Amino acid sequence: MYGNADRRSLRAAETVVNKRSQGGKSWRISYSPQKLENGVLRKVSKIPSPVRQRLNMKEGKVLRRPLGVSNLANVSPSRYSSSRSIDSTTGRLTLLDFEIGKKLGKGKFGKVYCVRHKKSGFVCALKAIEKNEILQFNLLKQLKREVDIQLGMDHPNITRLYGHFQDEKRVYLVMELSIYGELYKSLRSSGPFNDVLASNYIYQIADALEYMHKKRIIHRDIKPENILIGFDNKVKLADFGWSILNPQGSKRKTLCGTIDYLSPEMIKPREYDEKVDVWALGVLTYELVVGVPPFEENSKEMTYKRILKCDINFPSSVSKDAQDLITKLLMTDSSERISLTAAKTHPWILKNKPFW
Repeated sequence: MYGNADRRSLRAAETVVNKRSQGGKSWRISYSPQKLENGVLRKVSKIPSPVRQRLNMKEGKVLRRPLGVSNLANVSPSRYSSSRSIDSTTGRLTLLDFEIGKKLGKGKFGKVYCVRHKKSGFVCALKAIEKNEILQFNLLKQLKREVDIQLGMDHPNITRLYGHFQDEKRVYLVMELSIYGELYKSLRSSGPFNDVLASNYIYQIADALEYMHKKRIIHRDIKPENILIGFDNKVKLADFGWSILNPQGSKRKTLCGTIDYLSPEMIKPREYDEKVDVWALGVLTYELVVGVPPFEENSKEMTYKRILKCDINFPSSVSKDAQDLITKLLMTDSSERISLTAAKTHPWILKNKPFW
């Protein structure tokens, strides 16, 4: 979520999916958004950008009311050449209000830094995105959608986005800092996880997803790279670039996400709803206790075949209770998948919960 410098983009004609490379990273294949090149819109890979929330800092506390928030609609060619003055003394934020610390990550369209708000001492993450890249790759609509979705969410297992501001060259996104970074990196260095730790993480993500689904929001890109770790094994869902508001009774059709985490109804393709996130939670559970996704193959086609057949192989190291929950999450028929509420009270969760 903070960005990976070695992540590279690929293009495909009609799909928007990710493929993990041999090193385990994600490859995003996309035809949206579009880049203006020689007067022609060319299809290019979609690059995730973080989502934001309003910020107010007073006496070292973060309050959930607007302060220092500039309008993203002002990121336009006419605005690009002239700076919009934001004076912190009148409640507006500028880059001068922060002390810039360690670089946390680098994506294709932005760098993320650990920063400290000078007046309050509040430590957070700041992502800087070049305006010319937002315009060049037609990212403004995507950026605004992420903001709209994230502003309405408040949950302990969802990364808080405190605000955004801009100067003549960049848009700055003020985000909650998760000190230990991506779950993906922890899984690669210390995984697979034991049942106690894995069940703790899965419970927290299930709770966050249940909260989102009650608000009619589908995440559509659950994976270890989009989960951040804070203190006391607190995990937080991040990167809402593919999230969408899905009114009750509606179905979606867009194929998007990460290949290893795609559900059967996305691949066929069929209309789908929030239960694609339930499937992804099953894939995540398997990856946490095994170390690799359950359907991983050398080619996209082979991965798709295994997903459609729900071809799962459990190593002997996976407990029976974990196998049972994974099997109930990974049902080919979405209507037969276990609910998130039931998943949170599954025996695998309850048995390990006293040791969290």
